Amino acid sequence: MPTFQGVFGKIFYTIRGKGLPVFLIPGMGASHQEWFQQVPVLSKQFQVITFDNAGSGKSVHPDSEISILEMAEDVHRLLQHLKLEKAVLVGSSMGGLIAQCCLEKYFDKIAGLVLSATFGHVDNHIVQILSPLLRSRQSPKVRIRNVLPLLVSEQFIKEKLEIAKQYVQKAEKFAAPRAVLQRQVRAVLNFTPHPIQRTHTIPILILVGSDDPITPPAMAYEIQKRYSHSKVHIIEGTKHLPHVERAEEFNRLIEDFLSSLRTPMG
Repeated sequence: MPTFQGVFGKIFYTIRGKGLPVFLIPGMGASHQEWFQQVPVLSKQFQVITFDNAGSGKSVHPDSEISILEMAEDVHRLLQHLKLEKAVLVGSSMGGLIAQCCLEKYFDKIAGLVLSATFGHVDNHIVQILSPLLRSRQSPKVRIRNVLPLLVSEQFIKEKLEIAKQYVQKAEKFAAPRAVLQRQVRAVLNFTPHPIQRTHTIPILILVGSDDPITPPAMAYEIQKRYSHSKVHIIEGTKHLPHVERAEEFNRLIEDFLSSLRTPMG
């Protein structure tokens, strides 16, 4: 099992394919398996690296509090471990916070950024969404099934039930224990945006589901205000996991973005 030494201990990772390195950073409580519809496609053209954040999946489950900054440091350590000069970061939800932190702290290592279903700062809406998780005593299995209506649309569940089942099964298999998940929740709630390095011109693609109740499109446009070299694309009819609901469209957008890195974003 490939691992490297992270801030809190061993971090699990996988590598598939060759070419431009692309890191897929999972969301809160999720594992590398969250990207089960991206890895087989993107790895045909690129070197795709997935991993489990501290507190998730096969990685260390810290007994102490963790932070977005420390999880970003793990990404930096993985870059060093693999001896990579630069990489593109694709972050979903909490993974998008980690990616933003990497952009501002290690921007010389970042070739491009894709931020999916995420936000730029914690507001009352995010607090209201996440705070109940700090009080919940539900088992991981019950928690995942209860939160599913916030993550994907009813139409997706009806039309692509087998894919929805795959997502749930993978999420349940690698679900973090309640106490560990809550450390990630606190990490998100304590997130403070890193000061912007206004000198960089790193291209950024911001993706958001049109019907996302957790990080609605307005939050994507707020992120865009922070970064001059960014574009927003709304994926219609999806909620918080557009890469699960509309994998084909999501993958095409990522592929187009990676190809565009050879030319300036207009």
